[in-house]
Amino acid sequence: MPDLVNVRRLTTQDDPQAATALLQRFFREEGFDTPDGTIAANLRAMLTMDRCAVLLAEDQGEAVGVATVSMDFGIEYGWSAELGDLYVLPSHRGRGLSRALMIAAEDWLRGMGAVGYQVSVTPHGADADLRRFYLAHGFADEGRALLYKLL
Repeated sequence: MPDLVNVRRLTTQDDPQAATALLQRFFREEGFDTPDGTIAANLRAMLTMDRCAVLLAEDQGEAVGVATVSMDFGIEYGWSAELGDLYVLPSHRGRGLSRALMIAAEDWLRGMGAVGYQVSVTPHGADADLRRFYLAHGFADEGRALLYKLL
């Protein structure tokens, strides 16, 4: 883990403002049009859920990265999860913070009984070569396509 960086799971006792601001910035950079209020409300809700985690990376007390992970139960794997968001401030990239957030997520998931987790790479992320980043960190392309329907 990078020097002086602390990664911790936020709880309902924590002020989520720093994580919210990081996620709002991430969504803007990725080109999503999710309203800031929706991001803030969903993050607050996620903090109340036992099968979800919001992980915050802090460098000397400054919030510099965030990750969210949500568990799911299915027939194929039992408990597994999705790394929904992973963001590190551009000024702090290249120092291993993404890996530190993934390790914290993996440790939490193992403790929760998950057998694995997945990540979705958006077209913007593919343009930024995130697919190669995740493959280098142990993820495998199973050839599945993710389709989504709004309700």
